[in-house]
Amino acid sequence: MGGLLQSGIWWIRTLHIITALWLTAGVFASAVVFALQKRTSDPAARAFATKVAWRLLTVYTLPGALISGALGIYQAMARFGFQGGWIHASLTLWLILLATTLFVQMPKIREALRTGGTVPPVAAMLSHVNALLIVLMVFLMAFKPF
Repeated sequence: MGGLLQSGIWWIRTLHIITALWLTAGVFASAVVFALQKRTSDPAARAFATKVAWRLLTVYTLPGALISGALGIYQAMARFGFQGGWIHASLTLWLILLATTLFVQMPKIREALRTGGTVPPVAAMLSHVNALLIVLMVFLMAFKPF
């Protein structure tokens, strides 16, 4: 039974890493898209960048955050019993990432798509903040400092 449980955790860990990479691709790519959008004055290019940002958010960032978070929580319960400060810190960072994505970025980008305007600076900046949160979570999970 112990070998089966360890095998199951290995698969969960692998899926967690794949979906975390999926999330990371969306966050880092959207940061690049927003940086390019900020530099262009062409309205068509700005509209295209907004469409690309929305696609990155809905195809990569949000599904990656939800699935990798759920798998991470499962691992924290099954393997570590939610013991360890690094687990609590990682969970807090993930909740911040998820909340800013769901309640700030999604509505702001959706509104920009609907009106044909540009993405507000706060929504664009949050991609950079989320990238930093991902780097911090990777550090915490890799080194388990506390």
